[in-house]
Amino acid sequence: MSPSLLDVPSVREYLSRRLLCQVATEHKAVALTFDDGPHPRHTPWLLDMLTAKGLQATFFVVGRRVRRYRDILARTHAAGHEIGNHGDHHVPLSALPDALVARELKVCGKLVQDVTGERPRFMRPPMGWINDRMLKVVREHGYEPVIGSIHPQDSRQPGVEVILRRLRRRLEPGAIIILHDGGWRIGASRQQSLRAIDTFTDELLAQGYTFPTLSGLMALATNTKDPA
Repeated sequence: MSPSLLDVPSVREYLSRRLLCQVATEHKAVALTFDDGPHPRHTPWLLDMLTAKGLQATFFVVGRRVRRYRDILARTHAAGHEIGNHGDHHVPLSALPDALVARELKVCGKLVQDVTGERPRFMRPPMGWINDRMLKVVREHGYEPVIGSIHPQDSRQPGVEVILRRLRRRLEPGAIIILHDGGWRIGASRQQSLRAIDTFTDELLAQGYTFPTLSGLMALATNTKDPA
C-alpha cells in the first residue's frame, strides 16, 4: 500500500506554507477531523462514541449531504463539535474557475449557517486538490484552508490494523488527523474507520491526550506552557 503524500517531507513542507497542516504545541492534544458527511448511519454512531468518551471533533461537511441530513448536522453542532466547509459537491476545486469555486464555498457555508447559526471558520479542499489561485479564493471568502498532518487513507479501507499503524506512526502533539465518516457514494462503508478510531482514541486517552476541536487546538498554540 503506497504511503500518504503527507508522509513525504517535501510535500508536507510545500503544504505547510499554504494551508494549516499542524499546530505547534507542547500540550498532548490532537484534532480529530472527519470528511464527507453527514452520513445517516456512520455519523450518528460516531457522535455516540465521541459523546461517551467526552471527545470533541471537527466535521468537514459536504453541502449535498447537508441538504439530505440536516438533522444529523444539527445534532453534531448541538453536541459541541466544530463544523467545517468541504464544498457543496465534493469536486476538485483547483480544476474549477474562480466563480465556481466561490459557489461551492458559498452554498455549503450558507447551508451550515442555516442549520447551526454559525458560519464555518475552516475549509478543507476536497481530495486535497489545491493550487494558489483556488486558495486565494478560499481566503477571500473568509475561510482558513486546512489539510492536516496524518492521513491514514482510511477511505480506501486498507484494514483496521493498517489504519491504526499509520495513525500511530505519525502521532505527535498538535497533529490534525484526517478521517472519514462519509464518502462520495452514500453506500460507502466506513466501518473500518470507526473501529480504528474507537481503538485509537482509547489508546491516546490512556496516554493523557485530549481531543479539542480544530479551533480549540489552535488556541493551545498561543499558550503552550503553563504559567510559572
